[in-house]
Formats: sequence, C-alpha cells, structure tokens
Amino acid sequence: MNERDVALWWARIRSGGPQQVSAGGPTPAGLRRLVEADAKAVWLIPNLPDSAGPTVLSEYGIPGSSIMDSKGTLRVLAATLRCCWPDPATDPWPGLPASTGHVGQVLQRLVPGRNKVSRQQLLSAGLRRLASSGWVLLEGTDTVRIGPRIASFGSLELSTLRELWRLIPNTTDSGPEVW
Repeated sequence: MNERDVALWWARIRSGGPQQVSAGGPTPAGLRRLVEADAKAVWLIPNLPDSAGPTVLSEYGIPGSSIMDSKGTLRVLAATLRCCWPDPATDPWPGLPASTGHVGQVLQRLVPGRNKVSRQQLLSAGLRRLASSGWVLLEGTDTVRIGPRIASFGSLELSTLRELWRLIPNTTDSGPEVW
C-alpha cells in the first residue's frame, strides 16, 4: 500500500469514523483491524497508544472518545452496553446483539419518570446519533450491538467503563415489562 492509499484511508476514518471492509484486504499503516464475529468483514480503526491525549488526537484529526450528552445519548450508550456486553471481565467488542426493546427497558431504569413516548424518542434519537459515529451498530429495525469505536477505548477508560457497567441496572432485576 503506497502513501497516497494510506492517506486516503486516514481521510475516510477522519471524516466517517470506523470503516468496514472485506476481511481479505490490506491494513493501512497506523490502523488496526477488528474482525466481525462471522469473520467476513473487519473494521479499520486508528491504532493509537493508550497515552494519546487530546493533542495527539487533534494532530491525527480524530475526535476524542467523549460524547456530548445534551440529549441523553450517554444514557442510551450505557443501556446498550449493559445489554450487549454480558461479561465486563471480557472486552466489549464485538459484544452480543440485543433487541432495542431490551435496551429501552434498561434505559427506563436509568431515566425513570419519563412517559413512554418521551423514552421512545430518547432511545431512537440516541441510537441514531451513536450509530452515525460508530459507537453502536443498528442491525435491522429492532437489533443493536456495540460498535467498533468502543474498541478504541484504552485500558483506563475500560476500567472505568467496567465499574460503571456494574452500576447500570439490568432488566432481569426488574418486575414486569413496562416499556
């Protein structure tokens, strides 16, 4: 792969986030491959050290791992992680698929007091925002799973995420379904 091809791949990553490609292709310099569970495709994401701070990320044109939460997006991500990451002792990628209804039930426990329409809007908008940036993958109309961008978390971020995972209520602890 020549310099021009590598530069084009980096431009794609900068503008569109993680890129899904067929499993047999080359890996551009500075990117790493995340293999899908069926091994038919891989995701290309930046291969940056855990210590890469905001200056390094800015130099590479890569947004940091923080997500703005003005509209409850982080709560939707938390609910998705709780449903799609069954064991926090393992790596979150690729996780398991979950129904959006299950994610909605966990979300209800995170944001109680909202009416059903408001919760549904929060879930739909949050999943759409997260999917557009690679944090989650939408599979069909009723299935969601963890996106490849989660694999960019460093060891410190994963440690924090594991602690938070334990605090997120799961629907198996709840009573009847009210979603």
